[in-house]
Amino acid sequence: MNLSESKTDIDELLNTLHQQVTELQRTASIAKQTQNLSPIEKAGQRIRAERKKQGLTLNELCDLSNIAYVTLVKIEKGTANIRLESLMSVANALGMKLWIG
Repeated sequence: MNLSESKTDIDELLNTLHQQVTELQRTASIAKQTQNLSPIEKAGQRIRAERKKQGLTLNELCDLSNIAYVTLVKIEKGTANIRLESLMSVANALGMKLWIG
């Protein structure tokens, strides 16, 4: 094996290691982001908690999100078959992020 071949082998190894480190960093970043996520079944509980934390009434959140009062009550109780658009509207009104993945 000559010096040129050794350099090529080392460059390939370094490139492979770099790709693996990059992938591990991406995986770690996703894992960190998902630590505070909860399943959709708990969305209503999280929305209610955030609404109360912000000191908003249901009527005030209705105005902010443009969602009907009865729909918000169902969302918070977790009993509504709601459209994603409605859930996004409520989450946006509260400054929350909705992540689907």
